[in-house]
Amino acid sequence: MFFSLSSKSYVRLMAVCAMAAFLCLSLAAATVFGTPANASETAGAPDRLRLGVIIAGDPAARDRVEAFRLVMEDIVDLPVDLFLLETMGEAVEAISSGRIDYIRLSPSAYAAAYRLCSCIEPLVTAAPDDFPARFYAVIIAKRTGIKGSLDTLKGARIGVGAAESVSGYRVPLANLAADGINAHTHFGPLVEVQNPVEGIRAVLDGRVAATFGWSSLAGEAKVGYTAGTLNDFYVLGGRGFNDLEIVWRSPPIPYTAHSVRSDLPDDLKRRLRAGLMDLRREAPDAYLAIEPDLPGGFEPVVHADFRPVLRTYEDDFAAVLAPRQP
Repeated sequence: MFFSLSSKSYVRLMAVCAMAAFLCLSLAAATVFGTPANASETAGAPDRLRLGVIIAGDPAARDRVEAFRLVMEDIVDLPVDLFLLETMGEAVEAISSGRIDYIRLSPSAYAAAYRLCSCIEPLVTAAPDDFPARFYAVIIAKRTGIKGSLDTLKGARIGVGAAESVSGYRVPLANLAADGINAHTHFGPLVEVQNPVEGIRAVLDGRVAATFGWSSLAGEAKVGYTAGTLNDFYVLGGRGFNDLEIVWRSPPIPYTAHSVRSDLPDDLKRRLRAGLMDLRREAPDAYLAIEPDLPGGFEPVVHADFRPVLRTYEDDFAAVLAPRQP
């Protein structure tokens, strides 16, 4: 049976067919190619996550971190393989070479790994308590009648840690240099002390005018803050504690760097950071499995937060950090 169409009806029918064909082609293209946003989110997505953990000779480490590994699987919705690493140096090599995707590093180890490959980024850092998860390298001197400053220490003997010490040598020298102060020419002799507390004793008995140390600079100053060289001396009942003051501090430094390979998909990194931020509240056992000594929870960090330590690996500060001949 045939139907007769008017010219107007025929035009309307052709328009409907054309629109239907356009929609079908658009749907097919979206199915084959996806949207640009979806493509960028899933490009290079791994089929599993390789988690590195430093065990430092602990035979129970695998069992201890299992709670953290299981929660990580829930966070990323992927199988998580555990790689046990003996030392921080091995961890730096593993993340920089691409053998693992995720590792908890010290600030200095993060800087060393970034120096090797520029291929990692930090997600979170752990806090020791409810204060901000940062510490500072400091210079501690004996109080005088006027407010102490670096100018008052020109030509003075300064207590320092060994040349490989992060807060006792490398961070102070590099960041003083960033402020335009060469420690080797501004101060007098740099005198190596056994440890930061011994440096304070050297200040009080006059062997040096000031000493390098570290501090959380959080909490009450009258007890030496929550942690650091002054607090250690206070807890030991050190005589002369009230005669001490801090005359310089570095920029703040995160305590740890939970780091990932930069080439992981952005969506996966966002899920990791969000899941870690909730970890202490949602799964405290898993949190303490990976951060037993810093129970205060995670805070987000970015690469620039580690600038005070990154400087210690930069060519601009190599000369001031080079060992000096006696």
